[in-house]
Amino acid sequence: MILYELHLGTFAPADQESSAYAFAADKMEYIAGLGFNCIQLMPTAEFGGIWGYNSRQLLNVHGPWGSATELRRLIDRAHDLGIAVLFDVVLNHGSSKKNTLWNLDGFGPDNCGGIYFEGEKDTPWGKRFAFHKAEVQDYLKQSCRTWIEEYGIDGLRFDSVHNMPWWLLQQLTAEIKAHYPNQILIAEITPENPAVIHDAGFHSCWLHATHFDSLKIMKKCDGGDDPNRRLKMLKNMVAPHGFPNIGGVHSVLGSHDQIGDRHDGKSDGHGTHRYYVSRLGGRGNWHARAQCRAWYAFQNCFRGLPMTFMGSETLQEDWWHVDHHHRFNWGLAEGPDIHAAEMRLLVTASNKLRVARRGLTVDEFKFVHEDGSNTVLAFLRGASAEEACLCILHLGEAQWGGSDYGINTGWGGGVVWRLALNTQAGEFGGWDASATTEATADGSGKIHISVPKWSCLIYVPA
Repeated sequence: MILYELHLGTFAPADQESSAYAFAADKMEYIAGLGFNCIQLMPTAEFGGIWGYNSRQLLNVHGPWGSATELRRLIDRAHDLGIAVLFDVVLNHGSSKKNTLWNLDGFGPDNCGGIYFEGEKDTPWGKRFAFHKAEVQDYLKQSCRTWIEEYGIDGLRFDSVHNMPWWLLQQLTAEIKAHYPNQILIAEITPENPAVIHDAGFHSCWLHATHFDSLKIMKKCDGGDDPNRRLKMLKNMVAPHGFPNIGGVHSVLGSHDQIGDRHDGKSDGHGTHRYYVSRLGGRGNWHARAQCRAWYAFQNCFRGLPMTFMGSETLQEDWWHVDHHHRFNWGLAEGPDIHAAEMRLLVTASNKLRVARRGLTVDEFKFVHEDGSNTVLAFLRGASAEEACLCILHLGEAQWGGSDYGINTGWGGGVVWRLALNTQAGEFGGWDASATTEATADGSGKIHISVPKWSCLIYVPA
């Protein structure tokens, strides 16, 4: 799966937010056209607050965006286009404001919240549900079953599971798997821990570290200034330690957590919650655009599940929020902006290659070339000629023309390798003939190719 994360309320223009479900249904062709085959919707259950992570009613759809029928139509439309749908569920706490569950029984000394919350502690976002009660456990389980049975979704992403009891997670995943074996279950846990897969029963885990390690490399800080540490971080992105093949959800360019900001772009005092292109110099900066393209294609070479937050595919700038100025920019998505068009072309080509080339999704990988001084890393995905991909990442200003750079392929001599993707191709905003289109491996299994600056190249056996 190639995931596209979106917030339905701001995917729609402000004047159409009240019909956000219907609006999104009409825009599924846009997402399908980019080559994404899965959408991960930020919370759609009734919530307080602004982003959806302050639950009120776990069995009801968020009314301000439209009706349950319209949400079902959105899911049906996605399925018609071959797009799977994942819901983001928030079972770790509930809202204390305008929530009919709060003090439902009229019992609320010391703001305990009544029968749904009493005996539990507060979190930074709201009070935890009373997990020790069988009735509350059943309520949480039934909320998951509601989305699966009544809406026909394909999986669930569980928010902040480190704020839930481990035994309850095991119960939830076991029961869902028993009743719905085809559902994918994704957990967000901090700090990231493969035990959430191996012991708690999830299929995959959000890996925030991928994004932050990429920034360390780009900013040359916190180890990113050391050639060996850079390669180590890059290799761990390709195959995260302890996580199985689909065990990690990667979002190098950032998820809503890294891009979203509730405080006018200054939530952490440094204004670092931004779209990735803005972190690197802005969409008007050629290097920033090239770097975003390289990182995007590199992510599609990882073991695991790649994910992109809405707007990254158009090089949207600044930060995301629910106000009028920082919503999804349809002018970039459907307008004539050349930089947006180039990035969309790259995203589409990269996504379609990942879907078409089985080697980019199987378990096999092998690092075959490491050049720390120039930050060049090459690795093989897939084991046979029909599926193999030679992925080459170059993060630096140096470049080699005239087929001057030798890359180990990990295969024998005589194999002809054909260029399948070049993030510095002219159509994407680079330049024509920036990379060698075909190369034959010498007796040592090495190909000699042109390698452009700030690029990701993918070769396949001809």
